Amino acid sequence: MLKPKVLLVNDHAASLLALETLLTRSHGETDYEVVTARSGEEALRKVLHDQFAVILLDVSMPGMDGFETAEIIHSHPRTASVPIIFVTAHYADEMNRLKGYQKGAVDYLFTPIIPQILQSKVDIFVELAKKNLELEHKTHQLAELNRDLQVQQMQELKKMNSALQAEIIERRQAEERAHGLATRDPLTRIAEPPFLA
Repeated sequence: MLKPKVLLVNDHAASLLALETLLTRSHGETDYEVVTARSGEEALRKVLHDQFAVILLDVSMPGMDGFETAEIIHSHPRTASVPIIFVTAHYADEMNRLKGYQKGAVDYLFTPIIPQILQSKVDIFVELAKKNLELEHKTHQLAELNRDLQVQQMQELKKMNSALQAEIIERRQAEERAHGLATRDPLTRIAEPPFLA
């Protein structure tokens, strides 16, 4: 089964590497794949290509900031429900936080990031994505099983239909033989005239 993916978006290379390291080191063998992007534009390209369990998105980036990136991600039907966690250093900026929630954020992480908090927040969405992938896989298996069952039923119906047709032919032949025996003289095999009352 496919591994869920986590997208990290940050224009600062050191911060991006630190986040990636925190997520990949803390679990050893992770049950998800980490994908990185260095800009909002690059993040949009990645989102078009892959599905993500969660996106950790830097708020302050040159060009397209985190808010604009989140708004575009959530404007597309395929990615409208992807959870976004904004990453920022601004603790007290309530207006920015409100704006983030309005753009579709499910949560905020404040730098410096505490590894356990980061991991627990990511784990929640990864676990949800794994359950969704498992459900999709089981739905696909069920559809295949249903298709196989339909094929099997069609084959059985064709066999029954063939047997029924053979029985009908056999009965017609028996009826014709019986009719022939009833209407012909058994010695001469000549048709007897109909009995007149």
